[in-house]
Amino acid sequence: MSESPPPDALSQPVQPEERLRVLEKILGKRLAQSSRLLAAPRREGLSLRDLWQRVDQRGYMVAAGLLSSNPGKTASLTLSPIQNREHAAHTVALVKTMTRHALEVGNIDLIQYLAEPHDDLEISVLQQAGFLNLATLVSMERANARNPKPPPTKEGVVLSSNPIDQDAMLALFKATYENSLDCPGLAALRHEKDILDGYRRGGNFDPQLWTVMQINGVNAGVSVVNRTPAADCIEVAYFGLAQFARGKGFGAHLLDHALFLAAKHCERSIVLAVDERNSPALRLYVSRGFRVMTRRVALALSSLKPST
Repeated sequence: MSESPPPDALSQPVQPEERLRVLEKILGKRLAQSSRLLAAPRREGLSLRDLWQRVDQRGYMVAAGLLSSNPGKTASLTLSPIQNREHAAHTVALVKTMTRHALEVGNIDLIQYLAEPHDDLEISVLQQAGFLNLATLVSMERANARNPKPPPTKEGVVLSSNPIDQDAMLALFKATYENSLDCPGLAALRHEKDILDGYRRGGNFDPQLWTVMQINGVNAGVSVVNRTPAADCIEVAYFGLAQFARGKGFGAHLLDHALFLAAKHCERSIVLAVDERNSPALRLYVSRGFRVMTRRVALALSSLKPST
């Protein structure tokens, strides 16, 4: 294989008249789905301004990518299928160009990608482009209960949806990250205020679904639950305990309360994602009826930790 040209030479943003063709490349020639995305990008939560393609020396498209902006200064990356090592080399060049552009603009600090666990070529492409392999995430789901009963009270524990001030909430999040088994490297790649903003703006934010746990007057845990009516589900977007509260049954108590709050709403299911290395959390979720749906490798590229 001949040496590839410099990344910027053949990787370019897609012009409006080319968007359908490039979306077909990303989605695997699914014309109907591509057409729907093109006709209603806002409804699908996508910005087609961050649609890129790479061509070879003959001018043929060999790779394509889409960056979808999310709340909290993050974005999700989607790529066209990587069929062989030649495509892989072009995709690395494309990803480097489009992510460098996105991070330099300043509206995005973190770009995330979910890869198939056994697709070594796909994972290698992302790592060559500077992405860090954070964890294998297990997506889990259970039915949303009906006619729920509140969990029994626990001595010294207060569960409240009354908001605490931002500084206290940020301090609580930081405490839950300490020696966490759940994607331990992710918090260092984002500003704490962006993390909180992302949760508040994700899904249909309802502060009455969020819970702060206090143990003997000290903030010790948090459950962030957001509704997603379009997908007929409720997401446990974040669930964490401060280190002093772990391994003592407080996590089960907080989760039971979160499920009780979720059950007051009409969505069919409750979903969450957890690092597969976090065996205590996995055991807790399974005990509450969650079952594994998919596994994906989570990779990320951050402006806070430039690749070397």
